[in-house]
Amino acid sequence: MKWYKISLHSQIENEAPLSLFLTDISNGISVDYSVDLMKSNIDDFEHKFRLNESDYPESDIRISVYYDETENLDEKLNLINQFISENEEIINRDEIEVTVDTVEEADWENEWKKYFHSFRVSESFVIVPSWEMDDYEYDANDRLIKLDPGMAFGTGDHPTTSMCLTFIEKIIRPEHKVIDVGTGSGILTIGAYLMDARDLTATDIDTLSLKVAEENFKLNDTKPVDLRAADLLKNDKKNYDIVVANILAHVIEDMITDSYRVLNDGGYFISSGIIVEKKEDILSQLKDAGFSIIEVLEDDGWVSILSKKG
Repeated sequence: MKWYKISLHSQIENEAPLSLFLTDISNGISVDYSVDLMKSNIDDFEHKFRLNESDYPESDIRISVYYDETENLDEKLNLINQFISENEEIINRDEIEVTVDTVEEADWENEWKKYFHSFRVSESFVIVPSWEMDDYEYDANDRLIKLDPGMAFGTGDHPTTSMCLTFIEKIIRPEHKVIDVGTGSGILTIGAYLMDARDLTATDIDTLSLKVAEENFKLNDTKPVDLRAADLLKNDKKNYDIVVANILAHVIEDMITDSYRVLNDGGYFISSGIIVEKKEDILSQLKDAGFSIIEVLEDDGWVSILSKKG
């Protein structure tokens, strides 16, 4: 099977609106930053990353989305071009370059090996693709998340994921019962496991994400995990100590009340995938639902919130 790769090369200021829109019309996106941008935002960049600069955009960012050959490519391109021309948040729209490439399914594994490399994502978490495990030099206290991201959104290099892992690192204890809503490639569940939590649930509405998460759980020997399809927390009857959701702001809004309902007293809600423009709205809704705000992290226009029930 062939896959179509639609890429948008644009300024970083357009990342949030373009990412939100492309996620709405697909199963996920990937974002590549130019090496200069990464160097300007990451301390000790040369030590943490080993990158081939030719694999990344020469400047600004590149946002890519994939569709299989059964999709109507022209329809998707028309939707994208219409969004660019009509959305008032988009700046310098005439400079946005939209390209289409064809990727054979047999090449997918090699595409990831070309673009995805090991890196440190928090104080102790290090994300390492399986094909670099033998060569990666790590500290004794590192918690290694082995990852084969496949086609599911979530390789850990996005600020929302790293902020979630920072919260996981701070609050999760072995006795905690954890649910990762919208697990994607399973990174956050694996992070919770590495913090010694053993009562783990991971859900997603997308069957491809569930397949990739299952493969990554096996790769990390993360077990047992109750991995299942679910529409957020709408029909969940269990109770948890930690709810983690790295999705999008409008989805977070839909699950605030249910998160409060399923949490035990004193439980934590880690919410991420929130653009900074939506921060105050989400904070207000969390407080209205009864949550106390413990900490707010911001990185590159994205927000993650740690809140507590009771």
